[in-house]
Amino acid sequence: MKILLKDGYVISGRKDCEAVKADILTENGKIKKIGTVTDGEAQVIDCSGKYIMPGLVNLHAHLFGTGKPSAVLAGGPAQKMVLKLSKTTVGKAILDSLAASAAKAELHSGVTTLRTSGDFQGADIRLREKIKSGKVQGPRLFCPGPAITAPTGHGDGTFAETATEPADFAKLVDERRDMGADYIKICTTGGVMDAKEKGYPGQVKMTYEQTKAVCDRAHQYGMKVASHTQSTKGMEVAITGGVDTLEHGADFGSELQAILKARGGAVVPTFSPAVALNQISPEITKLNEICVYNSGVVTEGMMQGCRTAMENGVPVGLGTDASCPFAAQYNMWREVWLFKELMGVSASTAIYTATLSGAEILGIDGETGSLEEGKQADMMILPSNPLSDLEAMREPYAVVLGGKVIYPNQKKNSFVEDQLDQVFAKLKNR
Repeated sequence: MKILLKDGYVISGRKDCEAVKADILTENGKIKKIGTVTDGEAQVIDCSGKYIMPGLVNLHAHLFGTGKPSAVLAGGPAQKMVLKLSKTTVGKAILDSLAASAAKAELHSGVTTLRTSGDFQGADIRLREKIKSGKVQGPRLFCPGPAITAPTGHGDGTFAETATEPADFAKLVDERRDMGADYIKICTTGGVMDAKEKGYPGQVKMTYEQTKAVCDRAHQYGMKVASHTQSTKGMEVAITGGVDTLEHGADFGSELQAILKARGGAVVPTFSPAVALNQISPEITKLNEICVYNSGVVTEGMMQGCRTAMENGVPVGLGTDASCPFAAQYNMWREVWLFKELMGVSASTAIYTATLSGAEILGIDGETGSLEEGKQADMMILPSNPLSDLEAMREPYAVVLGGKVIYPNQKKNSFVEDQLDQVFAKLKNR
């Protein structure tokens, strides 16, 4: 099938990209030609006055939540009850339904490639197969299955499984490979919501030996390892242990920069939940004052880590950490906006980081991530120019995935959106 996007302004997704007036012809799911095109056999979509950019690459999201604040996330009896339910047949069906709904929301918001970051009982992997078969609508998925950590590490008792001895960590990698995982997710440090005191959201939980055991086994299988890491000490353990991508991140020194760069590694900040949880009252987020304070610490750490990476040629991609409070599945555009605002980069750099750079980190830049002839037809059609205002991505006119045109039908949480709009207004006026 041929589709002709006529008379739009094309933004390639490459560094320093500009909006160029052109048509895009797709055939059999791929971009056949960009330029002036006439084809009587193609279905024509009038893109006059509209802007066409690559589909977004969200490198870090969980699919078991909506972003709506919930007391369940804070632990306690409510969380224990939900976790118990998740292990039943009914709970498994609920998890699968939540994941499918989240994936659809991601796609309708413009995310055409999504790397999930830890699930319950392999729900994301089951969803990936349903999407491939055409049973469920969703973006291209890369999934790790449940995360791996040490006892008391981030996700212990929820979306992560634990081990103590290095050999047992290696066995957890084996299990994920056998269940069909695309890569391995570990948590070398604690996180914001499980920290016990102010100023220490990234306490190291996995040792160098444990981390190396995971990375060595994963690399034997040709699988990459991503690590939830939220402190400089954690960055040292993760990078020397063999991790490929540092999720969230913190500042790291020149020796670690050289190791990560030589490995072809990357940094993936997730500003969306950290900024929101630091700026919104804990009465609304349903989390405590320690979490509010530590969210600020993590935000600063991610900014330092990003700056270090960009200054030293280490790739950076973007992720939303969706499912965290106020990190909704449909709000990748906010992560792109926050990256531009907090890091002081141009809109074109932010778009590149959220598209082609993400594809490069995943090793699929030959297939997607930018608008070029021969690549997959993964695109967003926008009502206005994102290079002038990234908020143009907030409500896509259409999303194209592998040449299939999708007109978004997105339900958004008005309360969440109102709170986030207030936070963004403060950032704009600071």
